[in-house]
Amino acid sequence: MEYFDPREYDLAGRIARLKTRHGVIETPYLFPVIDPTRQQPPLDTVRKLGFNAVITNAYLFYKRNRGRVKSVHESLNWKYPIMADSGGYQVLIYGDVEIDNTTIVNYEKKIGVDIGVILDIPTGTRMTFQEAWKAVQTTFDRAVEALPIIMDSDQLWVLPIQGAPYKELVKYSSIRAWRYPYHIHAFGSPTVFLEKYDYSKIVELVATAKLYLPPHKPLHIFGVGHPMILPFLVALGGDLFDSASYILYARDNRYMTETGTKRIDELSYLPCNCPVCSKYTAEEIRKLPSKERVKLLGLHNLYVLRKELLKTKQAIKEGRLWEYLEYKSKAHPTLRKAFEIIKKYINLMNKYNPLTKGSPYAMFLINVDSLYNPRLVNTRYSTLNNILTSYKGRRLGLYPALYKPYNQQEWISNKISKANILLYHPYLGIFPPELSNTYPYFQHEESIDTEFMDKYSEKIISEISNIKPVAITIYYVRNTWSEHIARILEGKLKRVIDVKIVEIT
Repeated sequence: MEYFDPREYDLAGRIARLKTRHGVIETPYLFPVIDPTRQQPPLDTVRKLGFNAVITNAYLFYKRNRGRVKSVHESLNWKYPIMADSGGYQVLIYGDVEIDNTTIVNYEKKIGVDIGVILDIPTGTRMTFQEAWKAVQTTFDRAVEALPIIMDSDQLWVLPIQGAPYKELVKYSSIRAWRYPYHIHAFGSPTVFLEKYDYSKIVELVATAKLYLPPHKPLHIFGVGHPMILPFLVALGGDLFDSASYILYARDNRYMTETGTKRIDELSYLPCNCPVCSKYTAEEIRKLPSKERVKLLGLHNLYVLRKELLKTKQAIKEGRLWEYLEYKSKAHPTLRKAFEIIKKYINLMNKYNPLTKGSPYAMFLINVDSLYNPRLVNTRYSTLNNILTSYKGRRLGLYPALYKPYNQQEWISNKISKANILLYHPYLGIFPPELSNTYPYFQHEESIDTEFMDKYSEKIISEISNIKPVAITIYYVRNTWSEHIARILEGKLKRVIDVKIVEIT
């Protein structure tokens, strides 16, 4: 069964089709957690919001039905895909459950879930290393134990990746996961980190897992349900998520936003235009009876989650996911810390990131963070290695790339036919004029802040050093960024290269 079909990539994020018995799920996707006995909002409302798959708890379903086999789809009156957790969350919270692995896996199979999970042992954040090691081993023992039960099934089965918060255990689990024929891998135990807004820790651990897991299988991340962190985890290869946050926050009178969570009592205005926030004021929601208030806050929270997924997918489609992370990273200090961790994993994202898209949109170059954009990094690297090697050992003339198209600038257009002419740009580095009309040398918009010229210049110095010219003349235009860069380059290169700077008048 060809069950997972990626269609679009950007960074390590991807838009894909996950095929199940009850329909196709387009990833990245978040499963709303459903409580069969007291679900708010109703499932038909969840469907109308755009969610075509949900997750419920097979262990609780088993207990409430006293082990009797009932179709989970008929019980929920839901004809779309259903994923079922096995009780691992209850193990994390309470330490154990009154059921064994084979019983719950058999039960998931018989009630007809589309995506099932073995009964793993989440490591959480409080276990010692030895306790976490034992939990990892038990999880893999149970994965082996479940194989005879699930091998004849047309359902999709999930192998949890445990070991957090220990990176070496996450790495071990991810490498070992290659041995087992499970359809989906799921990173476990991030809930506690989420509650503490410790997003950088989640990003580090998920990146570690993604580095070593089979790249062709979808990655689920348990318990992640806040719009703040979703695009960062998608960028690292997260395909599936689940959370009850939308309703748990609502019961606690908490209102989700893209940059954090507010208590409804703190709000004078509702900063959202979803159907709930368009109809009610903050004061009106506060005055509602508890049940109605929880329903409306839950609806709003689902709208915000859905909106974040759509924005992330559109960023993937346009090749702007890095730019979206730059934007999000400025919304909260914890996201800034997470973004700094993301930068450490450029090579991971480069494994998946296409050099360009079919119809490339202009690249947005905003500040020093843009220097880490993998598409820009790849452009500079390939230009230096595949084109500029022919300039080694020559005398170079470097002209500033100030106005597009750069090869038509008045101070260079009459020199194009002469050898050894290169252009320099804070973001784009050094490149021959012939590339001026290609992507991204022409298709970009920039904002250049002279405050970060040292950082911009470091990369240009590195590129010049690789070319090893015998002499270099750097041209600049007064009162532009080119003057700042020219003077920095002169000061740092004159010790090793015959260099001079010349003002263009």
